[in-house]
Amino acid sequence: MTKTNKITMQEIADRVGVSKYAVSKALSGKSGISAVTREKIFEIASQLGYLNQKTIKKIQSQSTSEQSDKIVCILIPNIRSQNKESGYWGKVLDGISKTLESEGIGSIIVSDDNPRNFNLVMKPEGLLGVIGVGLVSTPMLMELRSKAIPFVMVDHEDEMIESDTIFMNNVDIMRKLTNFLIGKGHTRIQFVGNLRYSRSFFDRWTGFRSIMEENELPYLHRNHALLNVIPSLREENTNLLLTGLQSIPTSEFPTAFVSANDQIAVLVHNALREMKLRVPEDCSLTGFDNNVDIVKDFPTLTTINAEKDALGIKAVDLLIWRLKNRHMPYEKVLLQSDLIIRESIRALTESNT
Repeated sequence: MTKTNKITMQEIADRVGVSKYAVSKALSGKSGISAVTREKIFEIASQLGYLNQKTIKKIQSQSTSEQSDKIVCILIPNIRSQNKESGYWGKVLDGISKTLESEGIGSIIVSDDNPRNFNLVMKPEGLLGVIGVGLVSTPMLMELRSKAIPFVMVDHEDEMIESDTIFMNNVDIMRKLTNFLIGKGHTRIQFVGNLRYSRSFFDRWTGFRSIMEENELPYLHRNHALLNVIPSLREENTNLLLTGLQSIPTSEFPTAFVSANDQIAVLVHNALREMKLRVPEDCSLTGFDNNVDIVKDFPTLTTINAEKDALGIKAVDLLIWRLKNRHMPYEKVLLQSDLIIRESIRALTESNT
């Protein structure tokens, strides 16, 4: 092997856009690097004079078993808009895929969480592990556990099956948002969203409720219609939302609505408009996620910036850690997020304008 004193593995890694670890594995003929990445590393190494062609061919001949290398399955059931085209889930997938690539780990995306169908296309011996994105069925998780396949869940957990999980810190950031509204003079604040739709929705409700109780403010927790709204454009869902809003006496009508996510905020906005109420002149409104698909059509929406790429990156980090520490307790990682103040909030007191 020939090598100049000036060229380092880090320089090759920077040129290719992968980690130094991935370059080291490729140049030593070890498995775990995708064929495309390996070829890019060889090309740059040759161009920079780090390796000669004879050495590259020798390493390539030692790596003929590349197709049998274990990979990570990214399991994202195609429900609830959980797909690559989503402004939210697509960003999470990008974070996972790019990080796996930088680590020299191959991956495959599977959109069916039926255990039988999964087993038809994926064999346990070919998997390093699984990263579940969004809602994954309990039978599928039980199947993974029974086969001793390590897995990490992003934005979902199952009370029946313990596992490593990654979430935004939903409770704390929702406390911050609700406290901000109270500071702007709002005392009649309504949460909108189905508490059972996801663990994230329930945690956001918990953060909202805790701040309202600490400030001894009433909240319309008995309005079952509004606490059953899901992020869906189906007619029965929009009718449920309108029924809940129209059942509130005028004297008790909220001055601010806290939505479980941005999609629900859009539904609330549409319903209020149908009731001839304006945002923010008549009611303030907030969302959660900073979903690019929503914000481009509702640029004034105050929301929470869910760190979607970071969720994917941390999921890969945690899976790699789990592979090296299989007997350690399961971890629940919470990522902090930021409150994005836009024009959908109006202060009710002059001192807070």
